[in-house]
Amino acid sequence: MFIQLEEINSRPEPFGFYTAADLWTDEHTSEQMLAYHLNADIDVSSRRGEFIDRSVEWIASRFSIGADTRIADFGCGPGLYANRLAKVGASVIGIDFSKCRS
Repeated sequence: MFIQLEEINSRPEPFGFYTAADLWTDEHTSEQMLAYHLNADIDVSSRRGEFIDRSVEWIASRFSIGADTRIADFGCGPGLYANRLAKVGASVIGIDFSKCRS
């Protein structure tokens, strides 16, 4: 019994199990996660909007992002960075996963 209790209360190894699929395939959870991602006023699922704006400005200036720039944003979520990078002229493809709805 002690061994079972010890196993239940032990911390998992980093990246010991993958839970992102559950976050984005459960209808209720994915709707809540998206709502938090899209709320630019809080740092919960994504950074605040002003932080993302400053980050994109820095990325665009540091790496000379412009009309000839092609970017693949893997794990883009709702495209908070991808959309902003496209607005500074880059050609951006955002790649992520979620349960498809018809």
